[in-house]
Amino acid sequence: MLARRRMLGTTLFGGLLGSAIPASVPARSRTAAEAGPDEQNTQASERQLTEITDVEILPIRQKQVDYLKATNKFPDFIDVGLDVWFAVHDWHIKHLQQPALGRDANGRYTMSVMGTQLVMRPDLVPTFISAPYDSR
Repeated sequence: MLARRRMLGTTLFGGLLGSAIPASVPARSRTAAEAGPDEQNTQASERQLTEITDVEILPIRQKQVDYLKATNKFPDFIDVGLDVWFAVHDWHIKHLQQPALGRDANGRYTMSVMGTQLVMRPDLVPTFISAPYDSR
């Protein structure tokens, strides 16, 4: 949840209402001990979101970024093992995102992540992530 002061500072009338708030008063001036239960839950949720992103989707994103830097485009495919596949699937569920599932020409399951198709490879090591590749 947004703090009221922060929300007022970013609205259309933020210039008028935001100027009424002294610049020396930080948006989060209270300590965690003084914060109410709603603020503590929000802070905990933000930490969990960061941890989820780091653990479950970061290896795929890193491969995509490396490929993007080398070729100026996202890869078409990345082969992944079962653990990686289910971690990405769980990431979609936790973030209330509909996973785009399908099958490729060989009958393998695919899932779309930022324009890249992850191809499930149950015959490989469960933590396997291949080098990204194009359909050519």
